[in-house]
Amino acid sequence: MNGSSAPVDPGEARERIATVATWRHSIEVAPGVVTEGTVDNRTELGRLRIPADLAGQRVLDVGCSDGFYSFTCEQRGADVVALDDESSLLAGAGNGFTVAKELLGSQVAYRVADVETLAESDLGQFDLVLFVNVLYHVQNPQRALRALAAVTRPGGRMVLKTIFRNDVRVWVRGRPYGFDLDRKPKWWYFPNDELVGHPTNWWPPNRAGLVGMLEATGWRIDGPIDQHGDRLYLHARRTT
Repeated sequence: MNGSSAPVDPGEARERIATVATWRHSIEVAPGVVTEGTVDNRTELGRLRIPADLAGQRVLDVGCSDGFYSFTCEQRGADVVALDDESSLLAGAGNGFTVAKELLGSQVAYRVADVETLAESDLGQFDLVLFVNVLYHVQNPQRALRALAAVTRPGGRMVLKTIFRNDVRVWVRGRPYGFDLDRKPKWWYFPNDELVGHPTNWWPPNRAGLVGMLEATGWRIDGPIDQHGDRLYLHARRTT
């Protein structure tokens, strides 16, 4: 991807990587040089089912962190805006977006903004929105989903991944299994760090709660809803 006139020296790339205290994403920023992220991005990329060809499309990556998905979409031909409110615990030590962008020679635009207050007048409209591991962090999930609909063109797509909950949950050999006592939509509220030990994990839904809120905010489910552990993966279309 590097758009500079000369390839990045691997030694220089490693030095730049070392200036970042914590990497969340594993990104190949030079041949054979990969940041030591804590997330298995390649496996996640397959589960998210992001289109392989994004030529001519505008993509909004909400909660971009170090930017793996932003840079991947750019490689697939998209014009990308990467968005983060920098409220996560990573922000205190900085994240690697700027370093990765420079090493890759990327043209992805970075914006600091709150997803709940997005407006078309600020960003325009997008063909694809990535909303990965963010929904349960926002203070008002319904407002956030409605704001995302407002900046997505009619018929545009959202790729969403979120933690979800069931009424009853048990762990068997390290994997969660659960079921709801009824099929009513539900959202749980965790005011402190009770959900996965993170103080900004507030709002996990059950499956019915997620589908219901999407439909109420201008979206419809488009394709299967996949489950891996305690996460749901889905695509939704903005309704006209």
